[in-house]
Amino acid sequence: MVTVDSLRADHCGFVNGGSDLTPAIDRLADEGVSYTQAVAPGPRTPSSVPVFFTGEFMTDDESWTMADWQGRQARIGEHMQRFTHLSEQLQRQGYETAAFTANPWTTRESSFDLGFDEFTEISADSPDVSAKHLSDSTLFKLADTGIVTLPGDPFGWSSKKEWFTQWPGSFDLVEEAISELPEPFFLWVFILDSHQPYITPRRYREESAAWEMYYAILRYWHGESSDDQLSDRAEGLISQAYRDAVRSVDGFVDRLSEAISPYEPITVFHSDHGEALGEHGNFGHEQTLYEENLRVPMFVHNAGIEEQVHEQVSLRSLPEMLIDLTQPVELDPMSYTQPVTISKTENNNKISVRTDSWKYIYTEDEELLISLDSDGENHNIIVEYPDVAKLLSQVAKQHRVTQTEKDIISTAVIELISEEAQL
Repeated sequence: MVTVDSLRADHCGFVNGGSDLTPAIDRLADEGVSYTQAVAPGPRTPSSVPVFFTGEFMTDDESWTMADWQGRQARIGEHMQRFTHLSEQLQRQGYETAAFTANPWTTRESSFDLGFDEFTEISADSPDVSAKHLSDSTLFKLADTGIVTLPGDPFGWSSKKEWFTQWPGSFDLVEEAISELPEPFFLWVFILDSHQPYITPRRYREESAAWEMYYAILRYWHGESSDDQLSDRAEGLISQAYRDAVRSVDGFVDRLSEAISPYEPITVFHSDHGEALGEHGNFGHEQTLYEENLRVPMFVHNAGIEEQVHEQVSLRSLPEMLIDLTQPVELDPMSYTQPVTISKTENNNKISVRTDSWKYIYTEDEELLISLDSDGENHNIIVEYPDVAKLLSQVAKQHRVTQTEKDIISTAVIELISEEAQL
């Protein structure tokens, strides 16, 4: 399973025929089952990955704020411990399990190591790798060597440098693991390369000169922290830096496909969420539920079937799909599609109900009804179509009620088990 951070669906050619950024991804998608309407359960890693690892949404928890990094990590860890997630299920079926993750939300602190025989964090403070595995960039290595010798951690480099991770720096570790894993094995690789700040190795940059790439980073950060509107030129530089980052992701998929080809494995590919590039006044992945942040690429390669599926599917289906792929039966691609998908922001403050044509978004302050067929999600048409809004709002309400009931039952079971253990 390959997870890519912040990769938009419309930047992949098998979803959007107008994009030529991803030839390796497109080839594998065309050879397998591709989903053109895959939807993330949340617009950011903390609201998406724990959900598609377990198939369950996280409970509400008012004890932390968005600024409380450790509290958010702890909440994810509690969720991962509460459910038997996909790596644990595969491990129990006899699979040797290994993971390489560059994302700081998917670490031992958040209990993502559960179910993995080998777990490698590719991060600045990881006990598993050295800084040289974060990137093979000469500039990065010079900066790291120079800055770490200065007193007082200037610029907060120790906490920021992991976001500059590039896959070529650690690919040798992935190759080594593949060569040593006994079959059957489950390998999960989670890369950051299309995540801001869009630092891309020179060999994959086709649109951005080095100065443009770094200038785009500064303009991105300015747009993220300021109410000033970015110029068209700045937005264009950010977009082209992102496209080069997508090309680097495609390079990773090409190299990984070559490395695993002797084993002829089934490959499931997807991103955890999308990325805004100026749409709705946003950059990156804010707490919004628009298509640029929720629609993701997804395909299954080498499962014995070729098909393109245009019905929507939620990443919440991944645990079920991966378990089904271990069985000696033909994959049914349509069995994972749903007429309605649910997505939520972190701590469930916003919820969207999506069909093939409509999206209803509920927040404490407003309700939105959006047509996915026409206006780029720029107009609230709830007044024009009140019956559609009422129907989808009922789905959202029922989800909230059901989720509350499941949370109560789950908490009671955990307490009961804890009491039994003490006896």
